Order: sequence, then C-alpha cells, then structure tokens
Amino acid sequence: MIGTYASAALICAASLLVGRAILAASGRDRWSWLEPAVGFGAVISVAGVLARLPGAGTTATLGLVVLIAVSLLTLRMPYRLDGAVAGGAAVAIVLVAVLSIPFAISGRWGLLGVGFNNDLGLHLAWSEWLRSGFGPKPDAGYPLGPHGVAIATAAFPKIGLGQAFIGEVLAISILTGLTALAALGNLGPARRTLAAVLVAVPYLAASYFAQAAFKETAEALFVLAFAIALPWVSPLPAGGRERLRMLAPLGVLAAGIFFSYSFAGLAWPLAITLLWSLTLPQVRRALAPRSILRFLARPATLAWIAGIAAAAAVLAFVGPFGFASGFGKVAGSNTYGPVSPAEALGVWPAANYRLDAAGGAPLAGLAVAVAVLAVALGVLWWARRGELAVPAALTACVLLYLVSLPFSGDYSRAKALMIASPLAMLIASRALLAGPGDGWRSSVTRGRLARAGWGALAVTFIAGAVYSTLLVLREAPVGPPGHGAELRAFVPELRGKAVLYAGQDRFAAYELLGSDSGVPLVEFPDPDVVQSPTKPFDTGNAYSPIDFDSFTYGTLNHHSFVITSSAAWNSQAPANFRIAGRTPSFILWERGPKTPEDRQTLLEGTEPAVPVDCTAPELRIFAGHGGLASLFPTPVVAPKDLWDNGPILDTGESTSRALKLPAGRWRLSIQYFSPVGLTLSAPGFTQPLKPALDGQRPNTISLANDGQYWPAGEITTKTAAPVRFTVSAAEASTLQKLTGYNGQSYVGRLIALPAKPHRTLPLRQACGRWLDWYAGDAAP
Repeated sequence: MIGTYASAALICAASLLVGRAILAASGRDRWSWLEPAVGFGAVISVAGVLARLPGAGTTATLGLVVLIAVSLLTLRMPYRLDGAVAGGAAVAIVLVAVLSIPFAISGRWGLLGVGFNNDLGLHLAWSEWLRSGFGPKPDAGYPLGPHGVAIATAAFPKIGLGQAFIGEVLAISILTGLTALAALGNLGPARRTLAAVLVAVPYLAASYFAQAAFKETAEALFVLAFAIALPWVSPLPAGGRERLRMLAPLGVLAAGIFFSYSFAGLAWPLAITLLWSLTLPQVRRALAPRSILRFLARPATLAWIAGIAAAAAVLAFVGPFGFASGFGKVAGSNTYGPVSPAEALGVWPAANYRLDAAGGAPLAGLAVAVAVLAVALGVLWWARRGELAVPAALTACVLLYLVSLPFSGDYSRAKALMIASPLAMLIASRALLAGPGDGWRSSVTRGRLARAGWGALAVTFIAGAVYSTLLVLREAPVGPPGHGAELRAFVPELRGKAVLYAGQDRFAAYELLGSDSGVPLVEFPDPDVVQSPTKPFDTGNAYSPIDFDSFTYGTLNHHSFVITSSAAWNSQAPANFRIAGRTPSFILWERGPKTPEDRQTLLEGTEPAVPVDCTAPELRIFAGHGGLASLFPTPVVAPKDLWDNGPILDTGESTSRALKLPAGRWRLSIQYFSPVGLTLSAPGFTQPLKPALDGQRPNTISLANDGQYWPAGEITTKTAAPVRFTVSAAEASTLQKLTGYNGQSYVGRLIALPAKPHRTLPLRQACGRWLDWYAGDAAP
C-alpha cells in the first residue's frame, strides 16, 4: 500500500516540477495550477517516445531522470505561489482519502478492476516486456507513455510494477483535481476544495478509476487543462518566437494526449480549439468567404495544410507510433450494453456504470433531471461571465460523441462520455457553489427566490454526485492475491524461459514476471499460443476452462514449461511432460521430447473429457476403430444452475446441492469466482476456498462463463448415499456492513471424481465412459 502512495507522490512531484520549468520557459513566472497537467504531459511524452527506442523501459527511465534534472537546473526561485500550497495540499489529501475507499472497504491492497476489466494485466505484462524483454510484446503503435512512467517509478526500491501502475492511476486523479483549481479561483477555500474533488472524481471518472483505467483518465485530464488554458493565447503576440513560447504549454498537453491515448485523442483539442475560436470576433471576421478564399490561395497555406496532413498520416499509420489499425479495431468493439449519456453529468446512483446501464439506475429520471438542470444553468452562468472556453470544450465533447455514434461501439462511446465528465462537473459545480450572481436578479424578491432555488439545486446536485461517486468506490473490485499469487513460487525456475499458462487469468503474465510467458487471450491473441480446434478458448464463453487439450501440438512444443490447475477435473498431461513443481492450486510441467501428434481429442467444449455415447451411430463407428483411449473414472457432476439458493451469493449467504456418491474416496473440483473467502462443506468435511478473482470475469457479464476448475479437497464416503455439499460466503466486515458493501460470489460446477488413475484401454472399450484423449487412426 505504501508503495502505491509513494508512486503517486513521485509522479505528482515530477509533474509539478517539470510543469513549473515549462511554464517558466514560456514566460510565465507566476504560479498556475495548469502546471501539474503540463508537467505530466511532458513526462508522458518523454516516456512514450523513449519506450519505443532501443532499450525501451531503461531508455524511458533514463530520459525521465534527465528531464527532471534539467527542470531542477532551470527552476528559478523564488516565485509567487499565492497560497497555492495550502489549497493544493487540501485537494490532494481529500482525494487520497476518497480514492482509498476501495482498499479500506475490501480490507486489502490489490490491483483495481480485477475480475471486471482485466486490461491492467496485459499492460503490466507489456511493461515487463519493455523492462526485461520477456513476456508478450506490446501491440505495434500502442501509446506507451503511461507504461514508461510506471516502469520508471518501479525503478525505486520496494515499489513493484503493480504498485507503480495503481499509483499512476491515483496520481492522474490527483493531478485532475489540482488542475481544476485553475478555474475555481473565485470560490472560498472549502468550496474550492469540494469543487476540485468533484471534478477529479465525477461518476464516470470514479468508475474508470475503479477498473484501473489510465488512458481515458489521462485524456480527460489533458482535455480539461487544454480547455482552461485556451484563453491564455488570446490575443497571440505578433512575434513568431513569442507565439511559440505562448503556445508551448498547449503543445505539451497535446503531446501528452498523443502518447497516452494515441492520435485519435487529438480530436478533442482540435475540436475544442475550433469551437472556442468561433467565439472570437477576429476569427469570425476572418471566416468571411472572401477572406477564406484569399487565405487558402496562398502557397504557404497550401504547403502548411499538405504538411500537416502528411504528418498526421505518418503518425497515424506509419512508424513506431502508427496505431490506426489497432485503434480502429478497439473503436468498433462493444461493451456489455450502451452507457447512458446522462452518466457523464455526474449523478447516476448505480454502482456499475456498464452493468447497471441497460436496466437503468434507481430514480434515473430524477437524477437526469437534476444533472441536466445543473449543467444547463452552469453553461449559462459561464456564458454570462464571458468565460466561454470550458463551455466550448463541453460542446466539442458532445459533438464528437454524436459524430462517433454511427462508427463506434458502446465501448468507445463510453470513453467519450468519460472524457467529457470532468468538464461537465466543472461547469455545474463552480456555478452552483458560486451562486447566481447579480446578473440573475432584477429585484430583491426575485433575488431571494433565485438564491433559494439555486441553493436547493446546488445541495441536491452535489449530494447526488457525491453519493454516485461513493457508490462506485464502495463496490470497486480490489483483487485478492487469489490463486495467481502462487505462480510466483515458480518464477526462480522459469526466469527467461518460455512458459505456457493453461488458464484464463489475464494477470498470469504479471505474476510470472521475468519469464517469457504465453497466456491464451481471446482479445489479444499471441501467435505462439494457438487453440486446438477440438477445444478452443473461445466457445462463446469468454475465458473457458483451459487445460492441455486446449492447445495445438505446435503450441505445446514451443514452450519448455506448462502451468495447469491442480484440480482433478483436468486433462491428463501428454506423456512427454513431467511434474517440475507444485503449489496447492497449480502444477508446473516440464516438457521433454516433442509432444506426440497422434494424441487427439473429441469435441470437448469446456470440459476435459466427453462421454462416448455409442447409441449415436457416428460414435459407435468411431469406437470400433483400432487405437488406445485414455479414460477418466466416471465423475459425478453438480451443474451450477441446480444449487438450491442459486449460483450467486451475497456476503454471509450459502447455497447447497446433494450429490449421490458411491462409497469410496472422491477428489473434488469446483469453479468459483469470489472477492471474499468461501467454504465448501459436507457432513464430516470442510474445505476453505481462498478469495480469488484471478483475472476472469463474473458470470453475469461473460456469457454464462463458469471459469477455471480449482482443487476443492477430498472426501471419503462409506456407503452409497446422497451427500449434501454447501458453499458459504464469508460474513461482511464491520466496515462493509456500515457502508452497505456486498461483494458477490459466483459458484459454477462442482465435480466429484473417484480418486483413481486414468485408464488406458483399447478404443473399442470407450463406449459409456468419459474419454480424455485417444491415439489411433479413428476420426469422430
């Protein structure tokens, strides 16, 4: 936990220092709260450029050291702070407390978003590749500025890569709150702090923080800073050199956008600049038809347009930063349903911005009415004061969202809404906390009524916004160590070696840092990890159970080691693999000679074996061929939909199911997904199950996925009789009860397998048995 806060502090301090140096170099000796965003833009840009050069993570780290050193050398003291330290410290302290809510309620530090949005697992693995050269390589052109910053931060002693990334996510929110202070100077200290915190973590920003998203929150920070800084450049000085100095901070912010969100993120500053420029009389005069034609007829103008278009094409499609094809793929993807545009306004009383969107939130109509009225009055309030840059920025965000509707999926539309949410909150909160002002009154009576109505709206809107944000942070998933933490026991033996993880955990590569790990990911396929056609990873259930049968021969032969679950209900290892290590949840297998190609499987779906029903003509013909069959002892299966209290448990709840087990010893395997500890029990039997999310997704959002099978102990029965198994979720802690937290657990299948070895028999004896694999010339 300390490493996370230390990482956030280091990133904020570096941003403040570099931002001060840049603004001083641009001729601004007086302190401005735009410096944190400008400094962070420079830090992201340097890291993003250097991460693509030879040396990758090391080069980025050294580059940031040089940037900070140069900033220190150019820093001129003293300069006027104008009380900035106290105001900024108050905002930072409150934000740290607010953003610590997920850790406090869960009772642990862990990676955010685990089990809901597991993208961070891939980013951690990419960062390890940048740092050591091992693991999955980042996609071509993907913006790596945030990754370079995390790597540099993790270079400090006792700061892990995961801590550094969560610290960076925390720092982005703090920097957003500090940046908001630049537009809140007319408010008193308490109201200014409240407004800055609301701008930093409005509903959607809190939602993205809760899933450890950093690209979208960084983009929102830079867009907010860009909008606030635009009035600086009006009017521009006559000299070209002075113009460049004045525009330099805006250029740094645009560079930060490019290296954190890619070229597509530049649409926001361009649209904001265009709309805001239309508010300037000199620009409107220049847009007269004759003036435009004369301007476009100049050779210099045509050369500039051609140069900018060519540069944009190169940046988008060519070279190490060309991410157009990858961005297009992501932009067309879908999430779990459309996200309501009203969520961008900050009042949406639902814990999950995606899952609760389709069914709506409680009192959604009232929430939308309050939020729309607050933002609309805020726009009028800013316009009456002649401060048009921020309203123009929000308008640009709205237009970009509308333009994107025919071309993008729900996933990208949600991002666009999130980027707009700090702007909407700034417009509403500053206006409501400042009061209507003299421009809204024509008499004493109307003034009193206006202030009373204004105050009531302010209290309602701010209370709704605070409640919505706290609801998100209360339910934010904080990953427990889970089964994945056991993978670290294998790292000394696997360092620098090719290892295949046979499972669905997107954080497995992070746990295996230092090894050349391959993980089966449907969204980001690894060319060295190919699924078997008879047991594919993607069967309609994202993250299906995975074992040896899930991979092609080439995949198994490419890796020196394979890690599988130690559950009994898993396919038998090929004959050329031997056990090289074991933990309670995993087995490490070392490959010997090449995997025999005559080992084949039937269509197993999501199971390690399939029953051979010879009443079907094709299977009867198949079993009549020569060859050998590896057969499981007959299992007893408890489907997930037959648990008496259902497969989803709230804290403190339990569900049970009776299994008719013949006398003997049985090895139990279970699928589950839980942020709290579970207990599997039966008469004379108790087996604790550790809290585990393990980078998979809960059943409600992954097409009824059941998850990986995990070992659940052994039970011995003396007679053939029904045995009632019960799964119980741990009770909520005192803080969880006080806050209303209710982390849900998901239980899948329970498999009881006789504690007997596989049998290898002639294929003709497979009828009526569970077939794991077969060898021979037969074909199903």
